[in-house]
Amino acid sequence: MILTRQLASAIALAFPLLTFAQEAKTDVDPPVMEHIDANTEIRVVAPTNTWYGTRGLSQTGSAEALGMGRLIFGLNGSFYQQQKAFLRSPNKDAKFFTGIGSIAFGLNRQVDAFASITGFGSTNYNSQQASGPGTVGAGVQGTLPFAQSAPVRMAAQVGIYQGLTNNPIDTNYADGYSYFEARTGLDFMGKLIQSLVLGNEDTGFKLHFNEGVITSAEDGTDGLLLLSTGAQVNMFNAVLGLELHSRSPIETIEFGTDPFWMTPSVQFRSAYDINLSAGADIALSGERNDAAGTRALEPFRLFAGLTFTLDTEAGARAEAKAKAQREAGEKNSLKNSNRSLKEQAREDSLAQIRQKAASDSAAAAAASRNSADSLSMANKARQDSIALAESQKNLALEKSKRSDAEKQLLSTGLLLMDAVYFETNKTDISINSKPYLNIIAKMLTKYPKLRIEVAGHTDDVGSDAHNQTLSQGRSESVANYMSSVAPELRDVLTARGYGESMPKADNKTADGRKLNRRTELQVLNKEVLKEYNP
Repeated sequence: MILTRQLASAIALAFPLLTFAQEAKTDVDPPVMEHIDANTEIRVVAPTNTWYGTRGLSQTGSAEALGMGRLIFGLNGSFYQQQKAFLRSPNKDAKFFTGIGSIAFGLNRQVDAFASITGFGSTNYNSQQASGPGTVGAGVQGTLPFAQSAPVRMAAQVGIYQGLTNNPIDTNYADGYSYFEARTGLDFMGKLIQSLVLGNEDTGFKLHFNEGVITSAEDGTDGLLLLSTGAQVNMFNAVLGLELHSRSPIETIEFGTDPFWMTPSVQFRSAYDINLSAGADIALSGERNDAAGTRALEPFRLFAGLTFTLDTEAGARAEAKAKAQREAGEKNSLKNSNRSLKEQAREDSLAQIRQKAASDSAAAAAASRNSADSLSMANKARQDSIALAESQKNLALEKSKRSDAEKQLLSTGLLLMDAVYFETNKTDISINSKPYLNIIAKMLTKYPKLRIEVAGHTDDVGSDAHNQTLSQGRSESVANYMSSVAPELRDVLTARGYGESMPKADNKTADGRKLNRRTELQVLNKEVLKEYNP
């Protein structure tokens, strides 16, 4: 019978939303940005929350975890009026206000901890204790580690609640909207939660099922069976919810007259910020044939609240994303460097062939000149002209085969070494940068007359003195490494750090700071460049 009631509630909630559910996407975003991609930004929307800080709707929990590092602060309040007086209930026209303060924290990707405290106040209430603290509670929720792409979630929740008041307001059975907000004894709660998730936190449909049991340390108090079903539709920054709840003593279940209510609600969300919620509890319980407890619930209760979401792991995730970007850049640089090495080897081989051909041609020409004493001066001039044209052709061919780095250095006197990386805040050269430096060092040996400065530059993050020292150390690391690869460069290279004094872009943006963190080669005796660019 319990299962039938729960299933009927689910069908009733799901039917008007069926069309939306069929069109919802099946890929599920994680509750917090756990996956870091070097090229993709993930929009993270603050999740909907229960009155106790866990994920879900107002009183129906979700089997989705908060996510590691997510911190939730909640404050919710409700109001209802006693419209009919009977034995062991408040007097007619008494008005009650309850408040719930909550905090929840994602301990890791599967386990959340939560705590709450409630209080109540009233007007027109004929009682010696018309206001005061109500209940304090705490608990944990564990979620099974299903794949993020799976549409089903399952979780278990346990909690303990200690009553703080001598006046529980309603004392009939397990009646009253404020049953858990104004308790007198010690209660233990266990709950199973299942969720069907279609779509994501931006746009999607979710269906939640909760089955719980409450046992009390008070003498003569029966255990309670708690059932809830909630459906929610996510529409970007707004969430529509509809819930069904029941609360019955396990030993005397009367579904028709025990507390049974419906909860429509709406939440307005902002990314990593404040969520606002509002809704109403509407009684569905039938009237009892019992003068001691005519009705289980008053016709309705109104509520509103807000939650503040804080992602304490945002910095770590940003650092992980930056690291992924650096690694992706280093992989691309290494791939390009390997490609350049192959091209350079091919060019070196072709250059040797050309040099041998030119040498053979020159030797043959010399032999021909030595053996051709009878040639006229006109023929000798003709041969000289041919040799000059051949020499000019070889020089032009050699210049056309220069790498882009050589062309940039020899034409401008400046080379930006965009494939040189360092460990964060250190002078150690990344291992992925060394193949590139090997190529540059080999290239510089071809131009021994040049005097070259290795210049280090930084962005403006940190103090001027620190950036000056860091840039000097990095430029020296580059110069020393290239000198170790090609010892003949020891007298050619000098190192100088400029710190943050010579920015190329605006340090106020991440892209600008990235351009300003650079290592350059600068020719000091630029007049020599003319010899290599006739």
